[in-house]
Amino acid sequence: MVDHPCEKCGAEVEDGRPFCPKCRAPQVRVEIALPSFPLETVIPAPPIAAGHETHSEAPAAGDPVFFRTALQAGLLGVMANLIPFGLGMVLTGILAALLYHRERGPLAGSRAARLGAAAGAISFAATALLAVVLVVLFHLQQQVHDSMLSLMEQSLANQSDPQAQRVLDWIHTAQGFETMVAVGMIASLLVSMLLSAVGGVIGSYLFRNRNRAGL
Repeated sequence: MVDHPCEKCGAEVEDGRPFCPKCRAPQVRVEIALPSFPLETVIPAPPIAAGHETHSEAPAAGDPVFFRTALQAGLLGVMANLIPFGLGMVLTGILAALLYHRERGPLAGSRAARLGAAAGAISFAATALLAVVLVVLFHLQQQVHDSMLSLMEQSLANQSDPQAQRVLDWIHTAQGFETMVAVGMIASLLVSMLLSAVGGVIGSYLFRNRNRAGL
């Protein structure tokens, strides 16, 4: 029989003996077999066919191109806002989609709408700021006040409801006038964002189709 050393005292112990003859230490060995697991199978990704379009859907918070194109289109949209009937706002959204398309490729519809809305908000803010600067620079505060008050009066002049007259009287107060201006600004901002978002979707559709046609 083959001897083996005692794990406690080192004396030679015959295999099969339960205790060391010298130190009486138990000689039972327990071996635990570790289970074997199959190696992980790596499935390769299917190849992308040539000409297949992929849309980048990175969150806007981590996409500098998104903010840069929205800012560029928004500032250029200050000039586009001279076009009446809201067409300039739609054009601002289309321009934002074009700028993004040139840098990052096709843009999905929902993301194009957010891009257009962001460009519309920037365009409205820049236009409003420019208007305030011009009014202050040329001392037109009173003329602008009278013009806005006249427009409000005309919009309520044809109302026979007694409540309309009370609203008209309230508008002539400083608090009423400021409140109406603030409400008008918020409404104009929302309209600008909505129309620019529509323009963004239109631009995304147009440029995506043009890109496919060129393949």
